[in-house]
Amino acid sequence: MSSRILAVALSSLLLGVSLPAQTAPTGVVLQSSSARLNAADAAVGTTIFDGDRMETEEKGALSVRSGQVQLTLPEQSTVWMNHENLILAPTLQRGTVTFRADTGTEVEIKADDVRVRPHSPALTVGEVTLQDCDVLVTARTQSLEVSAGKETKILEEGKTYRVVRKGACGAALTHPALPVGQSRFFLLPAAIVGGILIWSVHKGLESPDRP
Repeated sequence: MSSRILAVALSSLLLGVSLPAQTAPTGVVLQSSSARLNAADAAVGTTIFDGDRMETEEKGALSVRSGQVQLTLPEQSTVWMNHENLILAPTLQRGTVTFRADTGTEVEIKADDVRVRPHSPALTVGEVTLQDCDVLVTARTQSLEVSAGKETKILEEGKTYRVVRKGACGAALTHPALPVGQSRFFLLPAAIVGGILIWSVHKGLESPDRP
């Protein structure tokens, strides 16, 4: 009798213990070449979770899908996957990431303290590049909302902002610290932008319906 009572008591305790919830999948690998997901090769069809690290090697490329958002990494780029308030919020740690948001929502790219998101609920394509001293943000399709610290700007389609990284190059002779109160945003001329855009990634993200 005592053993039966003990068994019932243990069962009751186990029922009261909540098991840890499994992390929901964040996305899936669509295309991969010389790319890694954490410590393994990023094979096509591999499931991605929050906290995963995606990176590409020299001459590598990686494309992933998460809901209505597609991310593409050219060579020598690193991104950490994450969600904030149900919004895909990957962090760019190195290189470049191009994003395509089919509905113009559900994504915010983070690079240093710079945040980039679609400005309108329409098909939006943008690119973010993390450099030693700056973050380059290009609006390919539709406008982007770009924030750096407490400052927010609207970047029009076809234009590029150079956003100075806070404190990243303050001691560099070629990149002196900005005076207090000066904007960290600089609009780049089209001629300069043309030399730094990665056109192959752009073509891969273009909608088939667009000319």
